[in-house]
Amino acid sequence: MKLIIKPTNKVVIRLLSITVILIFTGLINACDEQEAPKKQISRTLPVVETVHVVMQSLNHRMTLTGTLEPGRTVHFYNQAQGMLIQLPFHEGDQVNKGDLIAQLDDTIFKAEYNKAEATFKQARIDYGRLEKLAKTNLTSKELLIRAKTRVALDRAEYNLQKKRLSYTQIKAPWAGTISERLVEPGDVLPLHTHFMSLIDNNSLIVKVALSELYLSKVNTGDSIRYQIDALGKQTWTGKILRIYPQINAQTRKGLIEIQLDPVPENARPGQLARITLSTANENILVIPLSAIRYDQMGAYVFSINAENKIKRQTIITGQKYPAKMEILEGLKVGDRIVKKGLFGLRSGKKVTVKESVKLNENEADASKH
Repeated sequence: MKLIIKPTNKVVIRLLSITVILIFTGLINACDEQEAPKKQISRTLPVVETVHVVMQSLNHRMTLTGTLEPGRTVHFYNQAQGMLIQLPFHEGDQVNKGDLIAQLDDTIFKAEYNKAEATFKQARIDYGRLEKLAKTNLTSKELLIRAKTRVALDRAEYNLQKKRLSYTQIKAPWAGTISERLVEPGDVLPLHTHFMSLIDNNSLIVKVALSELYLSKVNTGDSIRYQIDALGKQTWTGKILRIYPQINAQTRKGLIEIQLDPVPENARPGQLARITLSTANENILVIPLSAIRYDQMGAYVFSINAENKIKRQTIITGQKYPAKMEILEGLKVGDRIVKKGLFGLRSGKKVTVKESVKLNENEADASKH
C-alpha cells in the first residue's frame, strides 16, 4: 500500500509567490548592472588643462667655450743663410718694438755690400766725367749711354747687397712676448728656418663655434660677457670682432672671433674662456614644451574646438627655448591646445576643460646650447 501526499492549495500558492519574487529580484539586478556602466562613463570624461598659442618677443642666450689666443703672432724665419751669433731673448721675455731678436754672421754680406758700394760710387764718377766731356763733344753719345747704363746696374747691385746685409739682423716689429725659441747661437741656419716666435698678449682673442641658426642673429660689435676659468668667477666684457664667412659642412657651425677689451691681468694664451652672448629679440610663435608629443609621423599637439573635442594637429617646430618651442607651421595665434592631461587622448574624444590659461610670458627667454 502506497502513501500518497497531495500538496494543499496553500503550499502551491506559497511556492509560486516565492518563485515570482526571485524572478522579479533578478530582473531588477540585471537592470542595475546595465545602467551602472552608463553612469560610470558619464563621470569619467578626461580632464585637461589647455593653453592658448601666443606670439612672444624672445631671444637666445648661449654660453660657448673657447681658448684664448694671441691676436697677433709672428714667426721669425731667416732670409739669409749663415751662422747665428746672437739670440738674446728666451721664452717669456718681453721685447719692445725695434729690439734685436737675432744676429747672423754678416762678414761675407758686409764684404759684398762694400764691394757693391765702391763699384756704384766709381760708376757715378765715370758717368759724371763723360757727361762733362759730352758737353764739349769730346766723347761719343754711345759711351755716355753705356756709362749711364753702368750706373743703373751698379745701383741695383748696391741696393741688392744692402738688402741682403739687412737680413742678417732680425728686429721685433712690435712689442710682445717671446713664445718660442727653437735654435741656439752657433747653429748654422739653412734658408727660411723657423727659429723664434713672438706673440702680443695685449690683444687676446677667443674663437668660438656658433650654430648656423644663430649666425645671422649676431653682428660685429655686439657686446658679450666672458669668464676665464683659471682666473676665478669674475666676468668681463668684450665684443664680437669678426664673423667668419664660411660654415663647417660637417658641424653646421661658423666661427666668430671675440676680442677681450681690456685684457684681464694674468690672462694667457691657451686658457679656457666661457663666452655668454645673446641674440636680438624676435617675435616668435611659441607653445609649452609639455604640450608636444612625437611619433613616427613627427611632432603633434592636441587642439580643442569650441565643443571641447580633441583633434590631433601635426606641427613643424623651430628653435627650442626654456620650457617653450617655436612653431613654424600647424598652429596660429589664439589656438587652444592641451597642456596637461594628454594621456589617452585621441581625435574626436570629448574632454572636460579644467582651466584655459595663456602661456606664461614671464618664463625665461633664453636658451643654453
